Amino acid sequence: MSNLDSAEYVLTTTRSVRKRLDLQRRVDRSLVEDCLDIALQAPNGSNMNTWKWVLVDDPASIRRIAELYELALNDFVVSLGDATGDNYQGAHIPGFERIDASVDYLRQHLAEVPVIVFPLMAGRPEGASVFYQASMWGSVLQAAWSFFLALRTRGLGSAWTTAHLMREAEFADLLGIPPQYTQTGLFPVAYTIGTDFKRAWRAPVSDVASWNQFQS
Repeated sequence: MSNLDSAEYVLTTTRSVRKRLDLQRRVDRSLVEDCLDIALQAPNGSNMNTWKWVLVDDPASIRRIAELYELALNDFVVSLGDATGDNYQGAHIPGFERIDASVDYLRQHLAEVPVIVFPLMAGRPEGASVFYQASMWGSVLQAAWSFFLALRTRGLGSAWTTAHLMREAEFADLLGIPPQYTQTGLFPVAYTIGTDFKRAWRAPVSDVASWNQFQS
């Protein structure tokens, strides 16, 4: 059994890939659809299959997506105010400099990505109870992550991005998404340059888990 066939290996080495996306290699639609077919086996509320997926491979559309993504990221930076650079909440995380450089790389090269995927959930979370919000998100995010894992087994990669939601309405207009659907992410999809990904730094289980009662 190869590494890419090992469930534990795939689960522990599926990274957010930006700098190592192969921007020169074409990705067949059938391969993306195969990965999505696997992803749709994930659990979803009452098996209603209320998700929708917009798959974009038209170069002109991707260029426009990249333009809007740039504007949305600018909006996000403005929203942070002084909480940037060393003041950013995540600046103390090990490897933050690499993450920051990786995000900037994708920002510069998104227009060159061969495929971009938008998972959608039915309904809007605004004003919904915590129960309904959890049910809505829980009916699409499991499939979205399964999509990432399926990509990994086929030598493809992606990065879970949400900055575009700063301009959600403009993306909805571009892609013809009805107002009753909520965009949950923007996933650039490409082959990866190499498949030798490793475990990443995470806080240990002892720091984040407690039995029977919450502990800070």
